[in-house]
Amino acid sequence: MENINSSIEESLPPGSPAPEVAAVGLAGMDTRRDFEIFESEAAPRIRARRVLVRHDAEIALVGATAGEPGIIVIAGTGSAAGGRNREGRYLRCGGWGYILGDEGSAYWLGKKALSAVLRAYDGRGPETELTGAVMEALSIESPDEIVAKVYIEGMSVKEIASLAPLVTSAAERGDAVARGIVEEAARLLAEHVWALAERLGLGGGEPVKVATVGGVFRAGRVVVEPFKRYVAERVDAVIIEPRLPPAAGALLIAFMEGGVELTGGLVERLEAGLARMGVKQ
Repeated sequence: MENINSSIEESLPPGSPAPEVAAVGLAGMDTRRDFEIFESEAAPRIRARRVLVRHDAEIALVGATAGEPGIIVIAGTGSAAGGRNREGRYLRCGGWGYILGDEGSAYWLGKKALSAVLRAYDGRGPETELTGAVMEALSIESPDEIVAKVYIEGMSVKEIASLAPLVTSAAERGDAVARGIVEEAARLLAEHVWALAERLGLGGGEPVKVATVGGVFRAGRVVVEPFKRYVAERVDAVIIEPRLPPAAGALLIAFMEGGVELTGGLVERLEAGLARMGVKQ
């Protein structure tokens, strides 16, 4: 609350009244209970007449599309997606954590790599260049040492996720096992788009804007191309780069809820201001 209120204070001229609307995008707002607790216990302490509590994926989406309807797919350490239609209805999809979800994420790719190496070691799966790459990354001499790394030393989610680039790099070089893992990841990420487009009624004669964010997509064509292909099986979509950063998305939500029309000129001025401040996506 101190950080949020300090940000509000710094954004206002001295002696200004509280703003009409503050939009707050927060990580971890995954269930109705999360929102109920924050809205009852924390929101009243924020210096604004109205406080809008949103999941951080929603502000990222609104920033990415500059307030237009669309979908955002986030694939970093974990994975999640969110969609918003022309009526302003927002739905999230995925993001259920590394045990129950996070399909197609860096963690998921890393875990699949470890499993593929052990399957090859057993003779239950094909040989793969991931074996050498994983052994070097973990500083081990035999694949069976992965067991100690995971179960005894307790590799963290981030440590397993850090193996994801080994998979995408091997896939780029044509390793069949790695390519299979990346293909499956792309399909699982595309499922988020399929589900959200149907639930929100997106499309209707115009392509759905789909923004992609996160380290998995930064691997480039090896991930993005199969993702596009799978999305296109069910949704007419255009894959876009985010136009504005998430914090700007929160501002746009505050504008919309405060009755400010999001004209092209307003968005362009916001872009120019962010560029002057050196703010990047």
